[in-house]
Amino acid sequence: MQRSGRRLWQRCSSRQLSSSSSGRRRDNGEISLAPAKAGSLGYQLRKNLDNTKNCNESTLSLSTLLSHAGLSSTDGMGNAPLSPPLDMATTFERPADGNYGEGGLIYSRSCNPTRKLLEDAIGQLEGSHGQIAPTFAFSSGMAAVASFLLAHKAVKVLLPEDIYHGVPTQLHVCLNDHGIVHETVDMTNTCDIRETIEHHIESTNNKDDGTLVVWMETPSNPLCQVTDIQSICELVDEVRCQNENVNIVTVVDSTWAPPVITRPLLLGADTVLHSGTKYLGGHSDVLLGTLSCSPNETGKSIAERLKSVQTSIGAVASPLECWLTLRGLRTLHVRVERQYQTAMKLARYLDGHEGIVQVHYPGLESHPQHATAKRQMALYGGMLSFEVKNEAMAMAVAGAVRIIKRATSLGGTETLIEHRASVEPLERRTSPPGLLRMSVGLEDVDDLVEDLKVGEMKVGWDSLRTRQDKIVASPELARTEHSSYRS
Repeated sequence: MQRSGRRLWQRCSSRQLSSSSSGRRRDNGEISLAPAKAGSLGYQLRKNLDNTKNCNESTLSLSTLLSHAGLSSTDGMGNAPLSPPLDMATTFERPADGNYGEGGLIYSRSCNPTRKLLEDAIGQLEGSHGQIAPTFAFSSGMAAVASFLLAHKAVKVLLPEDIYHGVPTQLHVCLNDHGIVHETVDMTNTCDIRETIEHHIESTNNKDDGTLVVWMETPSNPLCQVTDIQSICELVDEVRCQNENVNIVTVVDSTWAPPVITRPLLLGADTVLHSGTKYLGGHSDVLLGTLSCSPNETGKSIAERLKSVQTSIGAVASPLECWLTLRGLRTLHVRVERQYQTAMKLARYLDGHEGIVQVHYPGLESHPQHATAKRQMALYGGMLSFEVKNEAMAMAVAGAVRIIKRATSLGGTETLIEHRASVEPLERRTSPPGLLRMSVGLEDVDDLVEDLKVGEMKVGWDSLRTRQDKIVASPELARTEHSSYRS
């Protein structure tokens, strides 16, 4: 304890002890207290000290906040549960006077206690200086995507060229029919983004003609491209100042970079999106999405509309999914740290292997946006992808692994591998044909390296090269052979 803290403790102790009726003074001047009284006094002294020093949870590290995610305090006066309560109720009794009161529980679609615990916990992680970022939990990451777009009018979306294929698929299949349009841009090139925004403003004659959404995904899925969040948000702020009638908002899909890696709101973003199914839940047993909004004016406006969309459309996260995600949050920092360490070793191993064409991982110095990643990310994350010569070889590698599991999704405790091109719509494929995406889990890195050793996967590759000629020549055959990988 610092000197000033000790002096304050001593002053508080003297006052408390002098007013204690249960203390007995010994011959040497010391005061003896009953153990129970001493415990209560110690708690009160610490509380007084914290109040004087203006201590609150904003001074705690992210790892400490995560370790206590969802826990409530009884203010030292009761027996608080050390696991968040799971409240499955969908409806709540109305008071006799008919007045639910401000913040009173009515119906689980509008508010549920367990969902509120999760939203507050994530809001605390995404906020700053003690502010809780308004956060909303949805039934999936894609429900969060749709809810964000539906919270705006006459939307045009600027999408990255490399992006999780589910977002453009949702736009093509569903939302384009409702007037939401989009185009792609290289989100790693600020000049291209500026030019695209300026063209949009010119085409609308600088009028209030709907909303332009600048959609960032970093690192991107599956090529691990890193977007400079701060530079793009500063560009958008500049455009806002110069064109008051133009409504532009920014959103960052930070699923691959949870709060222990990147906090986009602190870099200027209006909104941050997570598929909580992935790292936040962390155990491959949750389906959930979240949106958190900045405390700036744009963020506050978005939060009001998101609350309306969440309640009226009703794509809310279930209490059980929220409880499971709270459980996942409490180990997020240790999981992500381990996954990053293993991913870094695997990336270096693969990068030096003669059978690998290219490795995509922001932690490698050869990565084109490594400098941005180093500045923007506390860790480089547990996601990587690598390319082999062709699609057949990629499928052979995926087929040969034993410890690593062939599955979609990411962020769990088990390492996953997936041939991305074969799960993407043929007309909107973004992944190279020989690319494999890996979500690194918590296994021993030596076991994973042994599983990946390409030298042990060459059995039958000569015949695969011949077979590949047939696959390339026959797209229909390729679709048939890979149909089992679609999801």
